[in-house]
Amino acid sequence: MDEKYVTKLEFQAFRDGEFEALRSDVRELQVDVRELQVDVRELQVEFVSFREEVRGELKAVNLRIDHLTDKVDSLSKSVDKSMRVMMWIAGVYAVPMMFMLYKILEGTN
Repeated sequence: MDEKYVTKLEFQAFRDGEFEALRSDVRELQVDVRELQVDVRELQVEFVSFREEVRGELKAVNLRIDHLTDKVDSLSKSVDKSMRVMMWIAGVYAVPMMFMLYKILEGTN
């Protein structure tokens, strides 16, 4: 095996030439990582803000649902009461009509 010796200047030139590109890439990556960290922080702030906004909207929707549920319950009770009143009115009118119908049918016999 042939061994080749290089001078210190040749080694430094090789090292500087080879590693300078890598150093440059590492610096660029570090800058990119910092930018990404800033973006992540901004997204976290936006997410917290969005979450608070959604939480507020959900509270408003829940209040509206509760209000509508109360109205539906009230309407159901009113309809129930109205149906009972209508049944009594129908009963009050039906008895005399049945009696009149009975008299008419009795008179035709």
